[in-house]
Amino acid sequence: MSLLNTAHTQPATAGSTKFLSSRGGRLGIMATIVVLLGAIIFFALQQLSTSHAAYQQHKQWHAPAITNINGLKNISQIGSTANVLDFTGKRAMVDPNPYKIVITPANLSSTLKAGDVLVSNIGNEDKGMTLVKFAPVAGKGRVFNMPAANGVSGPSAMAFDGGRLLVANSAGNDVLILNANGSIFQTLKSPLFNGPWGITVGQTNNKDMDNIATFFTSNKLDGKILRVDIKQQERGKPVKFKVTQIGQFGLRDKISKIELRWLPELKVGHDKWKDVLLAVDPSTNRIAGYPFSSKLKHSVKSQTIFKGGPLNNPGGMTINPLNGDALVVNLNNNNLVEINLQKGTVVGVKQVDPAMVDAQGNNSALFGVAAAKDQQGNLKVYFTNDNTNSLNVLSK
Repeated sequence: MSLLNTAHTQPATAGSTKFLSSRGGRLGIMATIVVLLGAIIFFALQQLSTSHAAYQQHKQWHAPAITNINGLKNISQIGSTANVLDFTGKRAMVDPNPYKIVITPANLSSTLKAGDVLVSNIGNEDKGMTLVKFAPVAGKGRVFNMPAANGVSGPSAMAFDGGRLLVANSAGNDVLILNANGSIFQTLKSPLFNGPWGITVGQTNNKDMDNIATFFTSNKLDGKILRVDIKQQERGKPVKFKVTQIGQFGLRDKISKIELRWLPELKVGHDKWKDVLLAVDPSTNRIAGYPFSSKLKHSVKSQTIFKGGPLNNPGGMTINPLNGDALVVNLNNNNLVEINLQKGTVVGVKQVDPAMVDAQGNNSALFGVAAAKDQQGNLKVYFTNDNTNSLNVLSK
């Protein structure tokens, strides 16, 4: 019994101590390896996640740009044209019924920046008196034109000419030249003006922002298409000008609301036209062209570029900056139509307001349209909606 007790209480030998020590060391090494492997796996997963996110961002930024309306899916409102602010920041009294749109081409003043969108409010039976400025993101609009006697009245179209804004002032029966702060620089009057409606700027060899180029306008009340040549101008002084009729369109219900756009050149089939004035004829659902428009001495017959469906009483037109197509909005069905002018083919049709237009024109929403590129190079299309009194954008 004592021998057994003595055997159990003997201290560990040197060999057994060495064994236990080496076993504990191996366990420590294995634990360290496990920790290191875990850290490596965690780091690898983090890198993989970061790489995947970078790849997705790379895909997004390097995906082919959407260049026509067929790839555009989203419609969002930029702002209301009825609820806008005046120069003091208070709610302005305006005549709603948003009409035409123009995009500011460059930074022109501390308050008028490149990409800002101007919308004309033509309400009160085409006698509206406000132009509204929006940033190209959602937000409140602000009145752009300064109050003035014999100022904006029935602003049916606008076009930037250098650093100034031309306004087809249909109710005032004149063309206004506005400074970048919204004040009037000059009012142009002519016996040939008869409700100026459309307006577009032609070519100029002088890039001085103070100079006014040759421009074109159309008459609502007699269907005449006019060229306005600037004959003489000195910096900051009123311009001298000459008006020439170069075309004639028919009337529809005793009026002709002709939209105009000018192009330096246009391929039509196998032909290449220079100095082309485009005119939308709502009475015949036609896009017409006037080649060499700056050289015409008298009224000539236009060339038909496209005619018929899906145009349906076209009310506004702009040029797609990514491919040169015409973008047209219809008054009779609230459709946006894209037409390849060179081929004379329809690229796409989108209904951008679901309201059904009746025979009297009730619920007709679309009047103005303008287009630009977004930051990724995709097409985006601004349009006015008279049913909702708003400026909207169709985008990716």
